[in-house]
Order: sequence, then structure tokens, then C-alpha cells
Amino acid sequence: MSDTLTKAKIRSPRRMNLSPVWLVPLVAALIGAWLLYRNIASQGPEIVLRLDNAEGVEAGKTVVKLHNVDVGLVEKVRLSKDYTGAVAEIRMKADMDPLLVKDTQFWVVKPRVGREGISGLNTILSGAYIQMRPGNDQSSARHFKALDQPPTIRTGAAGLSLELISTGDISLTIGDPIVYQGQEVGRIDSAEFNAQTLEMHYGVLIRAPFDKLITQNTQFWPRFGIAFEITSEGVRVQTGTLEAMLAGGVTFGAPPKLKGGKKVQQGAKFRLYPSRQIAQQDRYDHQYKYVILFDDSVRGLYPGATVEFRGVRVGTVLNVPFFGGGFGMEYSKTFRIPVLIAFEPQRLTGTTWAQLDQKAWQQQLSRLFPRGLRATIKTANLFTGAMFVDLAFTDQKSAHDEAGFQGQYPLLPSHSSGLANIEEKATRLLGKLDALELAPVLTKLQRALESTSEVMNKSQITMARLNSILGGEAMRELPAEFNATLDELRKTLHSYQQGAPVYDKLNRSLGRLNQVLDDLAPFVETLHDAPSALFFGGNAPEDPIPQAAK
Repeated sequence: MSDTLTKAKIRSPRRMNLSPVWLVPLVAALIGAWLLYRNIASQGPEIVLRLDNAEGVEAGKTVVKLHNVDVGLVEKVRLSKDYTGAVAEIRMKADMDPLLVKDTQFWVVKPRVGREGISGLNTILSGAYIQMRPGNDQSSARHFKALDQPPTIRTGAAGLSLELISTGDISLTIGDPIVYQGQEVGRIDSAEFNAQTLEMHYGVLIRAPFDKLITQNTQFWPRFGIAFEITSEGVRVQTGTLEAMLAGGVTFGAPPKLKGGKKVQQGAKFRLYPSRQIAQQDRYDHQYKYVILFDDSVRGLYPGATVEFRGVRVGTVLNVPFFGGGFGMEYSKTFRIPVLIAFEPQRLTGTTWAQLDQKAWQQQLSRLFPRGLRATIKTANLFTGAMFVDLAFTDQKSAHDEAGFQGQYPLLPSHSSGLANIEEKATRLLGKLDALELAPVLTKLQRALESTSEVMNKSQITMARLNSILGGEAMRELPAEFNATLDELRKTLHSYQQGAPVYDKLNRSLGRLNQVLDDLAPFVETLHDAPSALFFGGNAPEDPIPQAAK
């Protein structure tokens, strides 16, 4: 092997020359990159929409619409991480970014049957789609929750948005109308229950120009198709239209004396009262509370009953019975029942009583107690047994006419009602009757009744016999025979009338008889004076003796 090394030759690099052919793929790459960038930039933001279920929603087919214009497309549909619903990933158009804020709403449009009729029929052929409603918030958002029901207010409708809060058992749904004097002025747009406060929150939109009707004094209550009310005046039934019976809804108004008021701002909150009566009662928030101790039964007296003075309402019953503030069954030795009432000076607007503060009211009212002002329980409605508290002046004195205070509550004197007095008198009368020995009296009364019964039986037998006699054949023929006899008598009397032959003969006979009687008259007189003359003849009269001359 040779030890000699071969020396490498170093050559200078050759200059590289680019061929024009390479310009074609370079330009194609630039164009592709530009198209990719443009495609990404034109796609717009991606949002995530949570759904209770993905019925009718399909990836690559279901679109998002705003004003009936496609503004997005569902790219993917999957289950949520907690497996309680579905999630739709939607690619929106680029110009939709300013509209994607926190209060933007989405819902699935599909065929529905509701109070407003049938909607979404156009989706039968085209398939369901997602409707978008832009919000007014300024904060951007990418995650949304789809509504279960579509809102009833159209997008962009002018009006006043309100929130109604209900704590009672009131059943309203999205789409129920807001009615004022028979005119529909808005709709319930949303409904949500707050589990922490146990309140129901309803979103309402009052359309323009009816939003001018809403002031700080406005009150809302449910609208019933049939209103049935039992008051002291009787039974009152009010029926509405068929639409009102089916749709229900909410109506509003203001008390006559409080119709004015300041305008409210967007999002103002109002209480939803269970009824119009409760709404009107809530306006009397200026109250002076008293406690009344009653001897009478408080059955039929309930919270909300009226407190009246000679038929004029001056207050309301608050609590029956009232076991608070030191009151209880053991407060009174006679176990009187405490009842809490409230005088409402606002009901007496136009009088001096309405202007009194609580202290002046108590002083003024206490001056009427020595004059006999007392509280009683009276019946408001015999049909329902409802009671009310009546204030009146009375001369009756009671052992429980106490006044003053018990704790923070002043006492209002009371006395038993007339009904209680009648019951007491009836009890006393029954006691006296119970003390009487009624057994002998009842025995005699029973014997008298037996004798009367026997007489009545005999009378009935006699009447039966008399009826049988009167109903016999002889009694039926008696009127005919009596009529025949009368006819014969009439004929006989007719024959003795003046001018009849019998009448003339009778007159001649009577004339001859009178002549014979005249001839016999001297004989009868002689026979009367001297009965023996019939056999010996009469005595000759004595010769007259002449008298001597004087």
C-alpha cells in the first residue's frame, strides 16, 4: 500500500439559476393562502347553542335565520358534557359579530299548535331552522341557551319592557295577552321561576303607543274569563268573551284617585296581584292597628274581612285569631279571642280623619269610647256565613269594656252582637222549660188529643152516612117530586084567582053564608040571654005604666 496521499481538488461552487417553471407553483401557493385567509375571515364567529333536545336540527343542513335571511349554519351537533341536553356548534356570518351579545335569543322554529294558532307550517317541507333575535346588551357572547318556546314579541317591536313578579298561585304562560279595557296591548314574552325567592318572573312588552298608559301607580292582576265573587251585597258573576275564557292573560289599571303618576323606565318591576280586589286593597298602605277581644265566636271572620262604621268601610281585618304581641288564649280570664284589625285613613279621603297621624287618631278615637263606641261581629252574607266587624254606638254596658294598650297595640272595646244575645236568651228559655214538670201536662194533652181523635173519627163516620143518604136514589128523586108538588099548588092557586068560575062560586056561597048568619044573629042573642027560651019561649015584655002628671 502506497503511503503517498492524493491531494483533493477544490472547485468553486457553480451559480444556481431558477427556472421560470417554478413561478407557477409559487403563485398557486400564494393564491391558495390568500383564498384560505379570505375563507377564514369570511366565515365569521363560531357560537355554541345549548338545546334541550336536537329534534329537527341537523349538521350541515339547519340554518340560522334573522328576518328570514340566512345568517349562520349548524356545523356540528353533539351531546353536552353532562349528557342532559344537546349542543349545536354554529358558524355565523362575519357581519353578525356585533349582534352576538348576552341577551341575544335563539329558538328552534318547527310546526307548533298553541293559543295563537298553528305556526311553523313552512318547516314541514324545508325542515326546522333556528331563529335569531338580537339583544340590546353591549357585552359580547359566544355561548347561548335556546328558548323552549318562541317569544311572542316581534324583533324590533317598539314598546316598554316590564317585569311582573308573582308570589301567588297564578298560572300564566308565554304568549298570554296583556289587555287594557278589552284591547290587547302586549304579550307575556318570558316566564322564569326563581327557586331562591320562590317568585315567578314574567317578562312583558307593552306595545307603543299603549306604553304611555304605564305609570308608577299602575297595578297588574290576572284576567279571568269568568269572575265569581261572593260579597255582602250578594253573588256577583262577570263573564268575558270566549277569547278571554280561553286565553286568560293579564290586565292592568290604577285606582281612580291615583290614575296619575310618573312614567317608568325600561325594565321596571311590578307586582302581579292575585285579583283586582287585592290590588286595590294594597293601595291602602297607611294603617293604624288595633286589637279587639271578642266573647262571640269568630267563625266566619277571616283576614281580609271589612271593618265598617254604619256601613262605611274604614278598615280591614288582618289576623284571626291574633296570638302575638302578648295576646293569647290565657290573656283573658274568659278566654276571649283577640282579633287584629287595621284602620285605613286613606279610605276616608275628604274628611279630617284622613289627615290625622297615628297618635292623633288614637286620641280622637279614644274620646268616642265613653260615648259607647263598640265593636261587634255581624253577618255579612247569610249564604256563605261570612262575618265582618261593625263599629257602632251602643248603650249596653259590658264587663269587658277595657281600652288602653297591650304592648304596642291599643285595645278597642267590644260587646256581644245581637245574635249572641238572642242565643243567650234562647238558652235561658230552654233552661226554664227544662226545669218545668211537663210530664203531667203532656199526659193530659195526650188524653185530650186522644178524645179529639175519637170525636173526629165519629164525625167522619157521621159524615160518611150523611153522604150515603144524600147520594141515595130517594134524595136524587126528591127535587123532582118537590117541583111537581109546587106545580100542583101553583095550578090550584091559579084556579082561585079573581075572574075564575070557582072564584065567583066561592064569592056567592060566602054571600049566602053571610045572609044566613045575619038571620041567625037575633036567635043567637036570645039563646045567649035566655037559653030556656028554646023550649019555653021568651018572656013577654011588661006593660008600660004611664006616669002621673005633675
